[in-house]
Amino acid sequence: MKQNTIKIKMILLIFITLIPLSALRVIEIRQDFRTSIEAELNSSEEFAEAISSSFTSFIERSWATQYAIGEAIVRNPDWNSEDMKKYFASIALDDKVYGKYSWTDSKGVVIASSDEIVINKDMSSVDFVKEVIRGQDKVLGNIKPSVVDSSLIIPIARGVRVNGELKGIIVSIINVKDIRSIFPAKRLGNGSTFGLIDRNANLVYRNGNDNIPFEKRKIRQDSPARRALKGEVVKTYGRNSGFDGTKRIGIDYPIGDLGWSCFVTTDSGHVLGGKKKEIAKNIILFIIIYLVSFSIAIIFASRIIKPINRLKAVAKEVMEGNLWVKTNISPKGDLGDVGQAFDNMTEGLRDRVKEIEEYNNLKAQFLSTMSHELKTPLNIILGCIQLLETFEVNTNEELHKKYNKYIKMQKQNSFRLLRLINNIVDINKLEENNLVINPSNNDIVKVVEDITLSVVEYTRLKNINVIFDTEVEEKIIAFDIDMMERIILNLLSNAIKFTEGGGTIEVNIYDGEDSVAISIKDNGIGIPKDKLQMIFDRFTQVDNSLRRRSEGSGIGLSLVKSLVELHGGSVSVESRIGCGSEFIVKLPVRLTDNESHVHIKENLSSVEKVNVEFSDIYI
Repeated sequence: MKQNTIKIKMILLIFITLIPLSALRVIEIRQDFRTSIEAELNSSEEFAEAISSSFTSFIERSWATQYAIGEAIVRNPDWNSEDMKKYFASIALDDKVYGKYSWTDSKGVVIASSDEIVINKDMSSVDFVKEVIRGQDKVLGNIKPSVVDSSLIIPIARGVRVNGELKGIIVSIINVKDIRSIFPAKRLGNGSTFGLIDRNANLVYRNGNDNIPFEKRKIRQDSPARRALKGEVVKTYGRNSGFDGTKRIGIDYPIGDLGWSCFVTTDSGHVLGGKKKEIAKNIILFIIIYLVSFSIAIIFASRIIKPINRLKAVAKEVMEGNLWVKTNISPKGDLGDVGQAFDNMTEGLRDRVKEIEEYNNLKAQFLSTMSHELKTPLNIILGCIQLLETFEVNTNEELHKKYNKYIKMQKQNSFRLLRLINNIVDINKLEENNLVINPSNNDIVKVVEDITLSVVEYTRLKNINVIFDTEVEEKIIAFDIDMMERIILNLLSNAIKFTEGGGTIEVNIYDGEDSVAISIKDNGIGIPKDKLQMIFDRFTQVDNSLRRRSEGSGIGLSLVKSLVELHGGSVSVESRIGCGSEFIVKLPVRLTDNESHVHIKENLSSVEKVNVEFSDIYI
C-alpha cells in the first residue's frame, strides 16, 4: 500500500506541474478561436448589410420603374393589349432582370402581358395582386413556380393610382436564376455562402446552388432565419446547414421593411482549419511530454510496485487453491520480509489443509465403519423383537400390556436409530459424491398418492386430516422410487410433527410443461422468516421456543434437498408463523432410456411396511 502511495504521489507531482501549463495554453487557444469567430461574424454582418442594402435598392428601383410604366399606360388609354405588349418588349430589351410584365385592371384581370397565356385571367385571388387591390401600393411577392414553365419566379406588383383611384396594377416577374446580378461582388473566401429568404420562410437564392426544387426550399422550424424574418439579427456558431449538413459560422439579417431576410455563412472548417491544426500540434506535443514524464515516473515506481504486484498475483493463486506457489521476492528488497512471511503463511496453510484432508478421510472411514458395526447388532435386535412379538405371554392382562409396551418401545427406538444411521451414511456418501440414484420411468402421481395414503391411519390417530389432490391422473417421469419414498415421507413426517390435533395436511401435484410440482402444506406452527434459508442446512433446527415435544437430528430436510437435487429438481419452502408451512418439490419432466415403465408395486417394498411402522421410523 505504501509503494502504491509513492507511485500515485509521483504521478500527481507530474500532473501538478503540467496541468497549469496545459490550462494556460488551452485558454490561449480558446481566445484565438473566439477572435477568429468574432472576426468572421463581423465580416459576415458587413456583407449581410451590403446584401440587404443592394436588394432593397433594387426593389425600390423596380417599383419606380413599374410606376413609370403604369403611368405611361394610363396616359395612353387608346392602347390595346398588342400596343402594351410591344411596349413591354421594348422595356425588356434594356432590363436584363425583368423579362416579363403584365398589366391588370383595377379588379385584377390581366389586360396585357408578355405571356399570351395569362391574358384575360383573373388574378384577384393571387396574394400580391390582392394586397394591391386592398390598398397597398407596393408589394414584393414570395418565390413560387411559374404558371408558364417550370422556372421559379419572384413577382413584384405596383398599383397605379390617379387621385387615389386604382387604375391598374403592373406586375413584373424576376426569374430566380437571374437574381444573382443584383448582389454585390462575390464574397471572397472558401466555403462562404449567402442568400435570401422570403416572408414564407422559403429559400429564394443561395449562391452556387440554383437548382434546388421548390418543395425543398422550406427553412427548418429551428432555423435562425425564422428569427431574422421577425426582425432579429442572429449570429450563430456551429450551426448545421439544412442543405449540405456542414458546420457553419454565420449571420441571419432582416431586410428592412420588405419582410425578407438574408444570410451569410462560412464553413467553420475553413475559418478554424488553421487553428485546429495548431491545436492538434499542441495536443501531440503535450501527449509526448506526458508520456515521457509518466514513463520516467513508472520506471522509478515499478521498482517498488513490482514486488507488490507479484505478492497480489501469488495471493490470487492461493485463493484459487494453489498452496505450492511462492512469491520469489528477493530478501534484499524493500518487501523481502513481507514476501518471506507470506511464503511461511502459505506453507502453514498447506500443512493445515493436509491435516484437514486426513481428518476428513478418517471421519468418513469412521462413519462408514461405525454405521456398518451399528447396523449389524441393530438388525439382530430388531429380528429378536419381531420374534418376541409373535410369542404369547400366558400371564395376566396387566403384565401382557406392559410386555407389549416395552416391546413396542424397543422396536420404535431401534427403527429410529436405524433411520439415523442410514441418514448419516447417505450424508457421508453425498459429501464424497458417492450417492447414486437409479431412475426408472414411473407414474409419479401413483407413487406420491400411495405414500401419502400409507400415513393416513397414523395421522387419524393424531386427529390430523390428510388431503391428497392432483391436476393430472397420470404423469410418467424418470425418478428413483426408493429415494422418492424417503423424500415424501421425510416431508410428511416434518408436517405431522409441527401440526396440532385438528389440523390439516394437504398433498397436491401440479403438472407444468417442463416440471412436476409436489406441494406438502400444513397449517401448523410455521417457521420464522429468518430461519427459512437455514432449515435445509445439516443438523439445523428452529429455535427451542418454536419446537414441539418432538425432537430430531436435523438431517431430514438436508437429505431431502440433496435427494431432490440428485434428480435435477429443487425444493423450496414458504411459511408464516402461526399459519403453517408449504414445501414445494419440483422435478423435471424427462424420461430415461435405461429402463422402460416398471410396475410400481415391485418398487414400493417399504410402503407396505410404512403402513405398520411409519410411527416407529419417522415420528
